[in-house]
Amino acid sequence: MAEKTLAKSKAAEAVTKLEEGTDKPMRLLCVSCITFGRPFLIEAAKRGHKVIVLTSKKELDKEWPRDVLEEVFAVENFWDEKQVRNAVSWISQRRKIDRVVALGDFDVEVACMLREHLRVPGMGETTMRYFRDKLAMRMKAQEDGINVPEFVHILNHDDVYQYMQRVPALWIIKPRQEAASMGVKVMHNDQEVWQKIMELGDKQSGYLLEKYTPGDVFHVDSIVSEKEVVFTGVSKYGTNMLDLNTKGGVYTTRFIDRKDPDWKALREINERVIKSLGLVRGVTHIEYIKGRDDGKLYFLEAAARVGAAKIPDVIYYATDICQWWEWAKIETQGDKYRLPKFREGYAGAVVCLSRDQWPDMSAYNDPEVCWVQKKEWHAGIIVKSDSQARVEELVNQYAQRFAHDFLAHVPRKD
Repeated sequence: MAEKTLAKSKAAEAVTKLEEGTDKPMRLLCVSCITFGRPFLIEAAKRGHKVIVLTSKKELDKEWPRDVLEEVFAVENFWDEKQVRNAVSWISQRRKIDRVVALGDFDVEVACMLREHLRVPGMGETTMRYFRDKLAMRMKAQEDGINVPEFVHILNHDDVYQYMQRVPALWIIKPRQEAASMGVKVMHNDQEVWQKIMELGDKQSGYLLEKYTPGDVFHVDSIVSEKEVVFTGVSKYGTNMLDLNTKGGVYTTRFIDRKDPDWKALREINERVIKSLGLVRGVTHIEYIKGRDDGKLYFLEAAARVGAAKIPDVIYYATDICQWWEWAKIETQGDKYRLPKFREGYAGAVVCLSRDQWPDMSAYNDPEVCWVQKKEWHAGIIVKSDSQARVEELVNQYAQRFAHDFLAHVPRKD
């Protein structure tokens, strides 16, 4: 995502100053296995807090905003719980840690383990399951009367057999604790399912089987303060991430019209999901599908983090709300947090891998263009307007042009 763009704007103006009337100074330990969350780090430091980053060894020398950080330190094996716990306990001997923040999806479990060990406030391991474990989140939502595609845990083979007798193919097999569509495969018949289960061996209990539901996929991105959803952005993907990752194509997302009935319906189901899963404060990225056959909304998956794939940037250009900045405030202000005024505009993004190392984007020069990707082997653009129809027009038009001008596809590894 365009984190540097956000980080270098308002948040970078006075990073070492303590703002007038700001929060009581804290020390935040920000956990991230990759170089991520730069706007959060800068905003927290700008507000007078001390920020330490815990990362993996291979990310230690990457472009962290070291001028505003107290320290960046790494562990040899980021996924070795004992190693991480010992390293953070050693740091805590000299510096008191007030909050632990997981910047990315894969960091949530590590951060929860550290909170439990250090006994600092924040999401615990039970709630974390509902935002990382696709089986747990489905079961909880279903218990609370929220529509989810029919599913079965790949554990008891009789249950799996009965499920496939009751629910006709196609199905999706997916890991319980990966991010986005990683590890997800479409299953066309029961022979494919049993073959995959046998291949998984002892790992099969870490998967679930779910009915493939064709339809439009939406993502709802929220800010939550003291269990109340105080901000919501409702957007729609062009091609869903599963198809993009398996077949290739141009990625698009855009805000839908606030007058569209889907906006209201998605806000309502989103508030029910957040209440069901038990988030007290923070940010969320939650995906839903509107079934093509029945027109119903189904909950797909939830993450207690800022979205990826240019989503926070689209929200920022549409509304002037940066989820990263607001998240930093929520972590340090608690029940004193107040959402700033925001604009009700629209924005959308078009992104793809490029067959050219530095694609020439000069022909994409409509006045609505507000951001252009500057990254090797990538083409990307964000447009904004007060008119959703204009954003929709440009996103669709640019997606077709990207496919002709730039598109490259690297097949995903198993």
